[in-house]
Amino acid sequence: GRCAQFQQEKTMLVSEIIRRAIAMSEPDGEISFDELNALCGSDMPPEDIEDIFCALRDAGIQLVEQRG
Repeated sequence: GRCAQFQQEKTMLVSEIIRRAIAMSEPDGEISFDELNALCGSDMPPEDIEDIFCALRDAGIQLVEQRG
């Protein structure tokens, strides 16, 4: 149904953001909140953002206030 398809698109978006965030975090394994916010966009639901945070943590990426 329509909902399942939407869910799938959303999941794809989340995994795409995770992939980009991991790429952005190289070479130092860090990404700033600003960078992550830019990737997520303003209309992303909090639970998706939570999923992204968890995935990045699992990948060993540090979320930092400021890079450098």
